[in-house]
Amino acid sequence: MNTMKRCVSLVLFLCLTMSVNLQAQSDAHFTHFLEVENFYNPAAMNRNGRTNVAGSLSMQMTGYTHAPVTMFIGANMPIPFGKYRNSVGIGMLNETLGLFTNRRLLFDYAYKIGIGKGWMNVGVQGGVMSEEFKGGGLHMENQSDPAFPTGNERGTAGDLGTGVLYVRGNWWAGASAQHLNLPHVEFGKTQGKNIEMDIKPTLYLTSGCNIGLRNPLLSVQPCILVQSDLNFYRVDISVRGYYQFDSTLLYAGVTYSPGTSVTTMIGGKVMDVLIGYAYEFYTAGVGALNGNHD
Repeated sequence: MNTMKRCVSLVLFLCLTMSVNLQAQSDAHFTHFLEVENFYNPAAMNRNGRTNVAGSLSMQMTGYTHAPVTMFIGANMPIPFGKYRNSVGIGMLNETLGLFTNRRLLFDYAYKIGIGKGWMNVGVQGGVMSEEFKGGGLHMENQSDPAFPTGNERGTAGDLGTGVLYVRGNWWAGASAQHLNLPHVEFGKTQGKNIEMDIKPTLYLTSGCNIGLRNPLLSVQPCILVQSDLNFYRVDISVRGYYQFDSTLLYAGVTYSPGTSVTTMIGGKVMDVLIGYAYEFYTAGVGALNGNHD
């Protein structure tokens, strides 16, 4: 087990150097995807006409050395002109996986359109992504092997995305696509070979609703997130129960991702500040005790 943990970064780098172009895997995933919805969809803003700030810290595969750690923080607000139909947002992502680090700086814009008894946001996203490999962290028998870099290798590229969100009453649905410009990141050269990474487009679908119960203090919120880069896909089906009295809100829920995991979550809001915790039990691969704290 310990040997496997140490080899993760080396195997990833071997995959990087064995080919001229590496196809990057799918984007980061957060258990609290509802709270950071505009990370996935630039149109998921201006729901309540207020300034919103949200962040999430995801610690995956706990117990493994150099396990993935992902952090996102973002803010969005309506612009006070044009009847508050315009909204803007900004977000920052930092993700580490072994000796790899992925950073993104995102800028969002959305415009609200009234449609029937509901409204639709149309959003666009632009930003910069940075990929880094810390070659100085490699531990090999032959430290002078020219096939491996001894320092940090870093590359950047522009990033574009778009999305739509439709809301009607207590129901909503959204669709978005990221990396539409197929970002191409160049790290440098090893043994005369270019180290390059091609970022694949990622598609997202979301939908959910709020269901009131006979007790006016209680409600249920089912929702779904579908994430795919056309090779990999993941589906999260989530149900939360809410208790709300005046400005106090408590919730608990469960999320099921077929073939991947089962997640339990709990949280609460006081004075418009929401704090939540979730633990994701992997049902395959690394096992339930090496799950994800979010």
